[in-house]
This record gives sequence, structure tokens and C-alpha cells, in this order.
Amino acid sequence: MYFNQVEFGQRIRELRTGKGWTQEELAGELNIGHVHMNSIERGRKGCSIDLLLELAECFDVSTDYLLTGKEHCSRQTGERLQHVMDDLAAIIRDLA
Repeated sequence: MYFNQVEFGQRIRELRTGKGWTQEELAGELNIGHVHMNSIERGRKGCSIDLLLELAECFDVSTDYLLTGKEHCSRQTGERLQHVMDDLAAIIRDLA
């Protein structure tokens, strides 16, 4: 396994656009310049560990996902799973 800076940037872009944010808005949230944000998304520049942690928190994803694309159970996924389990438990109770 290796780190692909271009794919890292693409993941950042997908997460940002999924939230409906512009590069300027995300850069402002992270206290970095728009040009720096653009360079990260295009895979031309990396980021510090501190910025990586801020990005992960900002998008509620793991640093593993940002770095490698491997998804782990996020808080949102855990909440969705809990709702599904609650629904299944209610169905089972109704059947009994």
C-alpha cells in the first residue's frame, strides 16, 4: 500500500462538494489560503498532520479514509446502523 497524493486530493474534493462547500469556504474553515486548498485538491501539495486531522474532523471521516480511501465505520454510519437494528428489533417484536 502506498499514499497517492492525487487520490487524496480527489477524496477531499468529493467530500467538500458533497457538503456543497466551495474551496474558499473550506479553506476559510481550515484557516488556510484558497491557493493552498486548490493545490491539495489537485494533488500538487500535501498537508501537515494537523491539517489532516482538521480535515478528518471537518468531514467526520477517519484519517485512514482520507489517506487510503478505506472506509471505516464513522459516527454517521454507526448511527445509521443503530437505526436499522432498532427497526429490525421492532419488526421482530411485532412478529412475536
